[in-house]
Amino acid sequence: MLKLRSPSHQEQILALAMRQIEKMLKEMQSNGKNLSRLKLKKFQKTHHIDCKCKLCEDAKIKNDPRLRGLLEDGFKVYVEGAKKSSQ
Repeated sequence: MLKLRSPSHQEQILALAMRQIEKMLKEMQSNGKNLSRLKLKKFQKTHHIDCKCKLCEDAKIKNDPRLRGLLEDGFKVYVEGAKKSSQ
């Protein structure tokens, strides 16, 4: 996990992320995607279900999969298309 040194460092990282997201969305729009139906979803990728690390063992004991070891944390972008009827 990234440890942030100061609030200004935190703001710099957030500003960089915002610029990258804006660039990605502009690129999608220039490729013809209609962003009016845009959805952002947070996702977390955790250790495999058979993992035996301490975090995963605690998650199993407490029966809470959200406590499993975290491999990746991010977001996904979805653009819903117009639903076509199959008639």
